[in-house]
Amino acid sequence: MTEETNTQSPPYATFGSLLSLLNQLRETKIPSRIDPSVFGNKSGSITYSVIAALKSLKLIDQSGVPSSLFRKLVESDDDARKAIWSEVLELGYPSLWDGSIDIEDATAGQFDEHIRERFGVKGSTVDKVAAFFLAAAKAADVPLSHHLKSRKSTVSSTTARKNGKSKKTLEQQVVADDKSKSGESDQSGLNVGKALEYQLIDLMTDSDIDDTVKQSIWALVQYLTARKAQKASEARNKETVGE
Repeated sequence: MTEETNTQSPPYATFGSLLSLLNQLRETKIPSRIDPSVFGNKSGSITYSVIAALKSLKLIDQSGVPSSLFRKLVESDDDARKAIWSEVLELGYPSLWDGSIDIEDATAGQFDEHIRERFGVKGSTVDKVAAFFLAAAKAADVPLSHHLKSRKSTVSSTTARKNGKSKKTLEQQVVADDKSKSGESDQSGLNVGKALEYQLIDLMTDSDIDDTVKQSIWALVQYLTARKAQKASEARNKETVGE
């Protein structure tokens, strides 16, 4: 029996950005739908990455309607949130609890391999996905191995050499694809060193793009991440058949 790759892109937002939204809504009121207008003047990259994370964690549905767990997270105090976060992570990362990997004794390398295989992500995106999970696991008091807790960025050696900028921050590095060439831009002003999904997210921050166009771009981003995951699954299935 072959393993299935998740067609839902894993959370790659910063955990702090998602937490900021929850705390903001705790002070105001939970809307009937979570959409870009809820984020005020936050950047497009933060807005859409947090929305994607909420969908991946099943905290909102594909239309943005909050789940009961989302409402519990917002309405609970920090201590009560720990148990809720634990439930959220089990729903959002089912393969981390189905026996495929034991996160209480896994190495950082094993965890990275699992993320690549199950979610179809690669290169520097693995760092962003791992950073979100580790921060969320800490908030949930989920037991993790010492090796996993002390995980280091994997982009510093390969990607930094290709970019020729060893002092780039992690936040700058994680938006570059493994095969990127730093600083190159096409005539549209997009950074050709970035994966297409990230170029599109950057494009949504332009002030002259209306909400309808932004929603169309976001739909394309979701399609591209799902297609990547599907291709990774097909490639792995072929390898399994050939063994």
